[in-house]
Amino acid sequence: MKRFLTLLMVLTLSAAVLAGCSSGNDASATLNSVGTSVDGNEVAIEKASMKLVNTVNDGGYELIGTEELNTWTTEGKEMIIIDTMPADSYAKGRIPGALNAELPKTGMADVTAEQKEAFTSLLGTNKDIPVVVYCGFVACERSDVGAVIAKELGYNNVYRCPGGIIAWENAGYATEK
Repeated sequence: MKRFLTLLMVLTLSAAVLAGCSSGNDASATLNSVGTSVDGNEVAIEKASMKLVNTVNDGGYELIGTEELNTWTTEGKEMIIIDTMPADSYAKGRIPGALNAELPKTGMADVTAEQKEAFTSLLGTNKDIPVVVYCGFVACERSDVGAVIAKELGYNNVYRCPGGIIAWENAGYATEK
């Protein structure tokens, strides 16, 4: 979590520094060309970032970035990876080694007993093994649901990969089918 907040601060400060170094006279045009949003709407990026930070804080789990997860999988780190997307999405492509248990994209309130049981059955009994949960993309809440369930069940090393399979594919990492 500390790494995520540090990264968020660095990105924010970098954007401010770059905006201040611009030679343009139109401040709004300068800010729109410097931010992280392709369309210049940094408010949308900020809202998504704040929602992610709040769900992570509320859930009590950690974040793992796509690059670091790729390193873990490449090194063969012992862990449980769970894809929380529907079975048809899982079949199209997943992070190597990922298991599948669909969870609702609408949040914890909509988890059925069957979904929770299917997810729980993939966790095993070792409460100290890293558990990595992902879904489709940052705004999808399926991975938050899985991470919260794992934490509630007493797993100690729970990670959410917020960019999910879309970030994995965008990074050019191999998937398995």
